[in-house]
Amino acid sequence: MTPWFSGASAVPAGKTGWVVIGAALFAAAGWASDKHGSLADVKVTATQRVAEARYADATVLAARGGTPLAIALAVAGPFEGSTQHVIQINEGAEAPTASRVAVLRDGLLDDSVRGERWDVALERTADGAWRIKEVTRAWRCRRGAQLDRFATMRCP
Repeated sequence: MTPWFSGASAVPAGKTGWVVIGAALFAAAGWASDKHGSLADVKVTATQRVAEARYADATVLAARGGTPLAIALAVAGPFEGSTQHVIQINEGAEAPTASRVAVLRDGLLDDSVRGERWDVALERTADGAWRIKEVTRAWRCRRGAQLDRFATMRCP
C-alpha cells in the first residue's frame, strides 16, 4: 500500500471528513527534536505489508463494531514512547464507507528504532461494521544513513 500521505497532512482529493489527533508526552532529551515540525511531515520511502495473523485481535474488534480509531490503535498495540500522532481520513463525511488511519510514533524505548508508522485501511461492510482491508508498517531509525524518514530496512 502506498502511503496516502507523506510529507504533508492534507486530505487527498475527493476525500472528506478528517480528524487529526496528537498526543505528546514528556520526551527524553533529544528524542523528539528534529528538523520536522510534525511526525506527519516525515518522509516515507517504503512500507511493509503486515500479515493478517499479526492483527487478529483488531479484526475481531472491527467485526464487533469498533471505531476506525480504536481498530488502528489495536493494530499498533501498546504505546511506549514520547510522542504519538494519529491521523484519520474518511471517505464520506456523515456515513463513511472507508477510512484510513495512520498511527505515527516517535521516541520509542528502543536503542535502535526511534519511531514506527502503521497505516491501516478499513472499509465498511454491508452490516455497518468495519473490515480491515490492509495494514502496512515502517520504521524510523535512531542511527544510520536514513534518520529523516520511515522505511522498511532494519535499524542498526
